[in-house]
Amino acid sequence: MILALLMSAALGGAEPPAGETAATEKVPVSAPLQKGQQRVKMICREDAPTGSRLSKRTCMSLDEWKRRAEEDQEAMRQMAMKSAFSDVRGR
Repeated sequence: MILALLMSAALGGAEPPAGETAATEKVPVSAPLQKGQQRVKMICREDAPTGSRLSKRTCMSLDEWKRRAEEDQEAMRQMAMKSAFSDVRGR
């Protein structure tokens, strides 16, 4: 659990690659719409960093939360693979 929180915090600041842009621009619900834009619902979560009682509010769209979860899972798989190989070699 702690490791997952640390990995999500480390990967949280990552930006999508430059080639990945949507055809229509999405804007937060509170902003006025212009032509070619669509509203996106933001989902907010309260995360308390390990060792702290103060929580931090993080708001992202559903697509961003899904992408972040996939990135976190891939990072955990990579770390598990590295630890499995280091255990086999005795290091």
